[in-house]
Amino acid sequence: MGFAVDSLPKTNVEEHEGIVFCGSSEGVGQAIASSAGKVLLLSDDLSLSEFALSPRVLSIVYDGDALPLFAMPDGVSRVVAAGKRDVLLAARYFAEIRQTACTLLPSEASLDGVFEERGEIVLGGERVCVPLSAAQTLCDPVRLSASLGEGFSRLLLTRLAFYEAAALSEFGICRRAVSCELPADAEGIVLENARVRRAERETYRGEGVLLAAALGGEHPAWDAYLLLSALYTSFFEKGRPRRYYTPDYRARARRAGVGTGELVLPTRQEYAERALVLERIRARFSKEFRTLLDGKEEFRARIATVCGAAVPPFCGGSETLRLLPELSRDGLSAIVRDFGLLE
Repeated sequence: MGFAVDSLPKTNVEEHEGIVFCGSSEGVGQAIASSAGKVLLLSDDLSLSEFALSPRVLSIVYDGDALPLFAMPDGVSRVVAAGKRDVLLAARYFAEIRQTACTLLPSEASLDGVFEERGEIVLGGERVCVPLSAAQTLCDPVRLSASLGEGFSRLLLTRLAFYEAAALSEFGICRRAVSCELPADAEGIVLENARVRRAERETYRGEGVLLAAALGGEHPAWDAYLLLSALYTSFFEKGRPRRYYTPDYRARARRAGVGTGELVLPTRQEYAERALVLERIRARFSKEFRTLLDGKEEFRARIATVCGAAVPPFCGGSETLRLLPELSRDGLSAIVRDFGLLE
């Protein structure tokens, strides 16, 4: 199928991305040993407390605000961060400002927080977008094992984003997205996430990522995949523009906590043109999204095989889905909303 979306070529992640698979203690120990001065060890738990007694290590449990990190002495030559996305971003910001080496030990197989060039952190109680340093990444299979299911689900969201971007381009909203594989083993899931996260620095990530963040919970990427694949499939299979209906954009923005000036709304001409486009592309896109939706039991089984545990049942979130257009602003759900189909 000839979509107007670029699929980025694969790269050798281990060679080009600096990914190293090793045990946590081994990797952190080597990072400390290779550093000339003090080492700041930043984590969101106490799993690396064995290093806290070293006279060369300044150990901190991250409390969600990066400002206290800058009270560290000037002699810090490396920051080692172990944890989820917010911890990794804080460490990379510290490394960027202090111009120190940075080593990451992520605890999420999606590798969020590892490759972004800029990211949002809390600094002095305020959320700000900041530049981030490049970093060496150590992946401990044991540490990542509990998050492999979400890592696989994040790749499903990438698949959805690929076809979402293709559909948006047909509707006149130009997007470029990356395609991905769905590996059958743990290491493959991590490496494919690394490749995709790196590619997403220059491509569209899809609104599934925003939905997952808004949903929260134990398996947000999986729930977001179920919700969005069902929404997109229904839209292309059965959706019809409501000719004499206009969504209450003000009320929707108020419920979502955004200003009406932040919304991207179509003109009358754009709306009419998109209604014609929907009929033209309906068959081919309903096929692609139906394939992803119908594959949910196969994907559930693959996650269970890799993780050794069953994926929990769907946790809901339909109300959050209804407000996704206001969060994504110009994602595919916004077109569904403009046609009056998310009320």
